[in-house]
Amino acid sequence: MSMAASSKGGAKRERILEAARKLFLRNGLRGTTMEAIAREAHIAKPTLYAHFPDKDAVFLAILEQMLAAKVAAFDAGLEGDGPVEVRVGLALAAEFAVIAGMLAGSPHADELFAAHRQGAELFRRSDERVADRLEAELAEAGAADAASLARLLLDASFGLAQKAIGRSDLGADIRLLATRLITPALPR
Repeated sequence: MSMAASSKGGAKRERILEAARKLFLRNGLRGTTMEAIAREAHIAKPTLYAHFPDKDAVFLAILEQMLAAKVAAFDAGLEGDGPVEVRVGLALAAEFAVIAGMLAGSPHADELFAAHRQGAELFRRSDERVADRLEAELAEAGAADAASLARLLLDASFGLAQKAIGRSDLGADIRLLATRLITPALPR
């Protein structure tokens, strides 16, 4: 395949994913069909099926993009300056802001947030990578039982995000959580 054809195929794939993302947010996962995705992307259904075998595959591709952005946001937040509790709070808030930003304004946010079970393996790998990085940062800062603390931070952040995915103060809540849990666990 030539570079031009590959680039054209990549652009078409992105157009499909953007169309599907809009429809999933507007109509929910159950309320979106492959026909609607093709129509929204301005392509023929056979073209859509050439890229994705079914709606679940489209949804998983969107999840892959979101998870890559989520991990990149976490990494960027952790790379900043300041004490570990501040950097971790910023990293976790940035990670969940990606999810909140993608679901913002959707009446189907709860359905889509819960639908991650379809991408359970993708989420598991993403969460494992974030947990490992978080544990290493906490251990380096001297936290006792860094693995348990990392797991508690991630689980509590997930719970906050699930409960308050559309709230504007989600990031502040996650940063406060990180400060309150990490500070007492560090040698001072």
